[in-house]
Amino acid sequence: MGRILSWCGALGLMAGCAPHPLYRAAPPLPPPAEVVAPPARPWVPVSKEEAAQLEVVADSGHFSAAEIPPPAYEVADLKKISTKNAYQVGQASYYGKGFHGRRTAKGDTFDIRLMTAAHRVLPLGTFIKVTNLENGRTVELEVNDRGPFSRRRVLDVSLEAARRLDMVRKGSAKVMIEIVKSVKE
Repeated sequence: MGRILSWCGALGLMAGCAPHPLYRAAPPLPPPAEVVAPPARPWVPVSKEEAAQLEVVADSGHFSAAEIPPPAYEVADLKKISTKNAYQVGQASYYGKGFHGRRTAKGDTFDIRLMTAAHRVLPLGTFIKVTNLENGRTVELEVNDRGPFSRRRVLDVSLEAARRLDMVRKGSAKVMIEIVKSVKE
């Protein structure tokens, strides 16, 4: 019995003194191929009837993504943005596919393609103007859900709103929230 314990102790010591395993580095990646941008296509404004028809065709899948008009957003000059009249300034993130189809606090079905947001205290149904303070993009959203549940963030926006604010790649951005239309008005 004593020999077994001594062997176990010796093996344990040797295992602790063993050198760390060496990992081979991955082979270097080949240089990226040169990406050629498609030729610029002029965007022509269309009437409301034509836009409605384009949306129906786009939803049916028989429409080229290159022909869909660009999303509507405003870009403000970063030097001219004043947070004096802001309701709140802080970090915002987005929530998307994992929540698609679930019920919101307002009772709506969450859709990642709609321009909506989640805020902790603003009344549900309030319309807010959200400005990305890192690039100046601005969108209007409806508050239809509660959140975010992280103390570090003040707002969660839908995936479409995050695309228009250009914050999808980074995941979050510093934003300014202004109330456009309160429910009480």
